[in-house]
Amino acid sequence: MIDISRCYYTTIHSQTLSTDGRFLFCGSNFGEIFLFSVERITSCNAADSPPLELDQLPTVPLQTLSVTDRCPIYSLSFHKDFLIVGLNGEICGFQWSSKAGTIGKKAWTVKLPAPPESADMSEVNYMWLNAKDDMLYAGCGDNVLYGVSLEDGKVCREFHGHTDYIHCVSGCVGKLATASEDGSVLLWDSRQKTSYAKIEPYTKPALQRSEFGRWQGTVAMTEDWLVCGGGPRFSLWHLRSLDCTADFDFPDRVHVSGFVDDLIYAGGDCRKFYQYNFNGDVTAEIPTSGSSVYSVALQTEPYRFLSIAGASAQIDVCTNFSYRDIILNTYAKR
Repeated sequence: MIDISRCYYTTIHSQTLSTDGRFLFCGSNFGEIFLFSVERITSCNAADSPPLELDQLPTVPLQTLSVTDRCPIYSLSFHKDFLIVGLNGEICGFQWSSKAGTIGKKAWTVKLPAPPESADMSEVNYMWLNAKDDMLYAGCGDNVLYGVSLEDGKVCREFHGHTDYIHCVSGCVGKLATASEDGSVLLWDSRQKTSYAKIEPYTKPALQRSEFGRWQGTVAMTEDWLVCGGGPRFSLWHLRSLDCTADFDFPDRVHVSGFVDDLIYAGGDCRKFYQYNFNGDVTAEIPTSGSSVYSVALQTEPYRFLSIAGASAQIDVCTNFSYRDIILNTYAKR
């Protein structure tokens, strides 16, 4: 039985893809995880694909797992045979069966250090995985970035420096970047506990948008470049010089960003998902089902796949990255 009210009040906070790229996982504000087959979604979009019966449609979930009724699914990641779920004060691993294509029972839990009485709950707002080193980095509501070893399930490092909660984490070749409500983006060497550089976009007059505040909601990095945004204008920074080289005409608050195919993308409190070149020019405007975008899952292999989710029970999928061609329905009936 579908709860009709959830069709109208669902928000998808997080998404991740399986290591083999065949499955998409989406986490909602109601503590549920929706599972979709990327393979079936992309194949049904092919011009020569045969018509499907209703119960075969790839736009509805293969499985819906109720994880908790206590909090939203703030963040998701995937490593080896485990779907990793970020909740309030803990990170959980659920067994994954690639052969059956199903999410199994909870297999392990990592408890994060309890925050001091003056701090908010350490909800796991964002997770970034370094699969090569079996390390998971979790940006939390207690202003701390935690490094969790997935080999033994222990918190092996804490990165202190932010004065407000962390919205986003990104990484590349041993470097990390965190975006925070305090208005800063901190840069870290993953081997050190203190940050080595700070970017504060709100201090630059060209980037200030006082009506939206100073907070930083998203950060993404490559070896040479970094993009960030939130209240201030969405902007591109050269990592070696820490100079802002371009800013982008995104019309509202920014919640997600990243790099793909020599382009930059951004989404937020807007019914369009934007792509830009490095000069700041718009190369694509993709309409979205929800009024805000909070999560993106993207891969180029083995299937070219981009899913955009946020303040809607529907998820927008692009298989060529420049326009929306499929809409997934999390509460559709099989």
